[in-house]
Amino acid sequence: MFETDKWAFSGVDGQISLHKWQKTIDLITGLFSAPSGYIVQATSKGYRVVIRSNEGGSSFETNPILPPQTPLFCRHVAETNNILYVNDASNNDAWNTLPEVVEDGVESYLGLPIHWPEGEVFGTLCLKDTKITSYTDEYFELIEQLRDLIEDDLALVYSYEQMREIAMLDSLTNIYNRRALNLLAQQKLNLALRLGFDVCCLFIDINDFKKLNDTCGHEVGDKALIILADTLKTHLRDADIVGRLGGDEFVAVMQLSDKSKISYIMDKISSEYSKSLLKEDVCDLSLSIGYSFTNKQKQPFEALLNDADHAMYKNKQAYKLAKKAE
Repeated sequence: MFETDKWAFSGVDGQISLHKWQKTIDLITGLFSAPSGYIVQATSKGYRVVIRSNEGGSSFETNPILPPQTPLFCRHVAETNNILYVNDASNNDAWNTLPEVVEDGVESYLGLPIHWPEGEVFGTLCLKDTKITSYTDEYFELIEQLRDLIEDDLALVYSYEQMREIAMLDSLTNIYNRRALNLLAQQKLNLALRLGFDVCCLFIDINDFKKLNDTCGHEVGDKALIILADTLKTHLRDADIVGRLGGDEFVAVMQLSDKSKISYIMDKISSEYSKSLLKEDVCDLSLSIGYSFTNKQKQPFEALLNDADHAMYKNKQAYKLAKKAE
């Protein structure tokens, strides 16, 4: 099930055509002769514009997040789960102190909630105008029908998430399995090539894992795997792809704006894993981690993965030599 406190378009992966939503918003503002229209997502983290009218789309990842306590028309719609129409805001004592009215000159607001399939509020579909309006019942019926089209798309996202949980998650650690990892990582590499950003692949292996299983049992070994998966999910970003290839081999695929930070990231993962093992009373384990970066050319994910695997193997051999020398 989709987490309703999660931004639906973080690391946009093509589940929804935002171009279609853009056309819907532009159509609504044209029919209503309104200067601005929005699709806004509401989560426990706050409010963020997904699409705005007449601007050729919305760069969701860079849109600001307004805190959940911000006084907004959209906040009222999301919290009450009801349509709101204010046609003369500056003369309405309930609304004339809102920053949208005082600072932005909004005189008319029409907003209605958008829902996930099970009824939770996704956010709002709204229109704003700087002049007094007098929308008729036909207008309300029209905007509700267009809202329904948006909710149909959210139903597809919801279904996709359910299928992905069944087919794409590792049953033990609840992170991506090999199949999902290959698919999603290749999508990230294709996007990186188009947009020109760097992608790093981490190949992570638990040192002495077989010894742990042999001496402490598979139940303890499974716990060590789960703790590593949780460590990666906690200390990497939501947009990073974290998966388990099998056994004690894990992979993380991430976008990095500064390659020099990779050593810090690897050290952070190792230290946080050790802390979590200690907290859960699991014997201390270390990690061997290798990494590779994209080369600005089209390449399959397997090539990036193999390079990271070879780097990890070198670090694993250095670890074994150090252990023998002790």
